[in-house]
Amino acid sequence: MIHSAPGRSGTSVRLLLVGRLKRSGSVVVEASSTVTLVISAGRMMVVDTGSAAEMDSLREALRASSVDPDEVDMVVNTHLHLDHIGGNELFSNAKFYAHRLETPPIGTIRVSDELELLPGVRTMHTPGHTAGSISVLVQADERYAICGDAVPTKANIEQHAPPSMNIDPLLALKSMDALEAYADVMVPGHGAAFEVVGKK
Repeated sequence: MIHSAPGRSGTSVRLLLVGRLKRSGSVVVEASSTVTLVISAGRMMVVDTGSAAEMDSLREALRASSVDPDEVDMVVNTHLHLDHIGGNELFSNAKFYAHRLETPPIGTIRVSDELELLPGVRTMHTPGHTAGSISVLVQADERYAICGDAVPTKANIEQHAPPSMNIDPLLALKSMDALEAYADVMVPGHGAAFEVVGKK
């Protein structure tokens, strides 16, 4: 589990929960997303909130990081599949962000183009898994790409394979390539963070 040192901007990245995918053959039977905490300029952001079944685990992970859910300023949902938004209700004081093509609920800030959220932290539209998939790019001690299901697992990068669930495999690969070109460290939608080969 990563816990990055703050970069020059004072920005840091911590994995709260490592997401998982359980398959029966080619069918996903259980899924919960990776949940990431980003701290920059004294403000706290959570990227994706896992499945509803992981709510207690998310509460415990926040407690272990000395974070009260009410203190979280922002939640970014990389897309609106249930395994990525199940813990949203924990963050009652946060502003929520999602891409407009995801048709987010009323009250959500609808992202369309690249948006700077905090110093050293911005969104990137990474369609392919869904039309409105976004990733969060963070400049801390290294360059982090918090990918959601634009990169579901490390194996997608290793095999240069698009997400098995996608609206357009070529578009998905283009998004993956852009994220890999940016990142020193990738945080996939379902799995532990990993270093990008050839960046060291």
